[in-house]
Amino acid sequence: MAKGIIKITVLLAVVSICMLFAIPGYLSAQETDEELIVKRFDIDDYPGVDIYLNFEEDSILASLDLTEEDFNIKENGNPVNDFKVDRISTTTEPIGVVLVIDTSGSMEGEPIEDAKSGAVVFMDEMRPIDEFALVGFSDGVNLYTGFTTNRQKIKNSIDLMAAEGETALWDGIIVGLNQFEERDKIKHRYLVVLTDGTDTVSKLKSEDVISKALENNVTVYSIALMSYDFNPEEIGDITGATRGELMVAARSGELRSLYQEISRKIRNQYRVSYKSIWSDTESIDIGISVSKDDRSGFASINYENPYYAPSPTGVIRETGPWYSSYFDILWVRLAIYLAIFTGIVLFLYLFIMLLIPRRQLLRDRTEIYGYKAKSQKVNLEDEIRRKKGKVGLFDRLSIMVSKAATRRGFIEMFDLRLQRAGMSIRSSEFITLHLISIIIVSIAVQFITGNYFFTFIILVVMILIPFLIINMRTSSRLKKFHEQLPDTLQLISGSLKAGYSFNQSLSMVVDQTKPPISDEFKRVLSEIRMGMSEKESLENMAERIKSEHFDWVVMSVNIQREVGGNLAEVMEIIAGTIRERDAVMNQIKALTAEGRLSAIILIALPFGIGILLSIINRSYIGLLLSNSLGLAMIGIAFVLMVIGIIWIIRIIRVEY
Repeated sequence: MAKGIIKITVLLAVVSICMLFAIPGYLSAQETDEELIVKRFDIDDYPGVDIYLNFEEDSILASLDLTEEDFNIKENGNPVNDFKVDRISTTTEPIGVVLVIDTSGSMEGEPIEDAKSGAVVFMDEMRPIDEFALVGFSDGVNLYTGFTTNRQKIKNSIDLMAAEGETALWDGIIVGLNQFEERDKIKHRYLVVLTDGTDTVSKLKSEDVISKALENNVTVYSIALMSYDFNPEEIGDITGATRGELMVAARSGELRSLYQEISRKIRNQYRVSYKSIWSDTESIDIGISVSKDDRSGFASINYENPYYAPSPTGVIRETGPWYSSYFDILWVRLAIYLAIFTGIVLFLYLFIMLLIPRRQLLRDRTEIYGYKAKSQKVNLEDEIRRKKGKVGLFDRLSIMVSKAATRRGFIEMFDLRLQRAGMSIRSSEFITLHLISIIIVSIAVQFITGNYFFTFIILVVMILIPFLIINMRTSSRLKKFHEQLPDTLQLISGSLKAGYSFNQSLSMVVDQTKPPISDEFKRVLSEIRMGMSEKESLENMAERIKSEHFDWVVMSVNIQREVGGNLAEVMEIIAGTIRERDAVMNQIKALTAEGRLSAIILIALPFGIGILLSIINRSYIGLLLSNSLGLAMIGIAFVLMVIGIIWIIRIIRVEY
């Protein structure tokens, strides 16, 4: 039972890890797909449209040199062919950046010097037309200089910075954001803040910073230098809300490279310009896609035409292809999903059928000796008609599945497993219900979530669940069989001593015991009455049960039939041996219960904590998923967990 619990725990843990990785991936993008970020949308010169695009965090597209051939634009489903794409760094529009630097006492020494050096490198990476402002914060906030293109003036101000005092982080950022209110003409607005700890003395809160940044349309990039007071949660919320990015430096020597990376991200943005082709339409949907080097991204915009005048005739022009409206109908989408998932599931089953070679039946083997047995196939359709009187839709599906599965031995395999589990359902009906449940659940999940990766995970789980249920029912049934077996053997022994024959003793077992052992011996008696020998019927039962204890019983009966002896005494000895063995095993289980419980807790605890943190504080655990170092740590931890699971299982397993 403990092994089954551990297997279930491991399965749920693996599924949980997949879901943990699938949820953040779905929120941002799926595998090679990325989300384009619309920084600004300008229709002041309508029908001229200007769209300013940025890329999501850790974007591969952001590092590529994109051209007009890599972009695709559609308005209301129709392609826009005449458009222009410019990199921001090549335009004549200045970029405004406020540098906000932590000058608290914890930055004293090498950190403040590296911060100064990084800020200077950042400005040198930018263009001469770009404007900068400089803010420092400690106990209070110092505005060293407002927006200016005079680099030397800013560098001189940077040299004056000294580290001392507490940390007024939020107040410092607010002062930096206020600088944009004096320069309304700056269209590209960024604030880069560096801090090594959490806020201690600010009058304002992080919520005030987010509200102010969104009001002034400012993107905040933050650099968090790890220290004793390191807490990137709230600063991470600010960067996330403003579509910026949080970068973490383990030591101050990394600040220079991080400032360079932020400069590259700011400069590597694009402006898409074109004339609207739907200038007389009330509502316009814009779709922008980018594709290069097996990477792709997408963004969409919807806006109301500010110069739209309704037609006097009241005729509304269609906004897309004639067939596009049909995709909004629920039953059409359900039919499409049904077709897709039916194809996927049938493909998987056919693929498995091709991998499993067709089993050679006994009558096929005897043909080489010149003997061809008479076919004893039972027509499933005739059997259903005899029991129900008619063949329904589900029955016809079962018949089709039975014909396909019989060719590859699936029916025999499932029949044996279902018999061991004590389930009365036919194997063809089981497979049919399995297929239908997979299709229905997968379609429902896809329709609700729209996440193909999450749907695939659910599809795999739905495929595995019935087999897990069969294994659990088989284990439960086998456990009950073992518990009943010693008393049953004692009953057979007493019946033999009373003068009953072996078959009469088995009949006594059927009448005096409960399932599952009564059902199995009832089947043995039925086979014997149909002409099968006692040896064959008992061996068939042993094959179904797969019990080591019952194998001893069958072996003893067969030996007694060949060499003779007192079968009643043999049954008593076997019953006593089984009871003594069970007593020893129960003592072992009691002694190892603490170890098994500890194993379950130790295996489930890391995954449970990871899932809990991803729900209550995604930004905190997101640091592991947003950079290569975090992913490497997760990979190493997963490998160590697998090694630990194998180790623990070997420790608590007692060989006997």
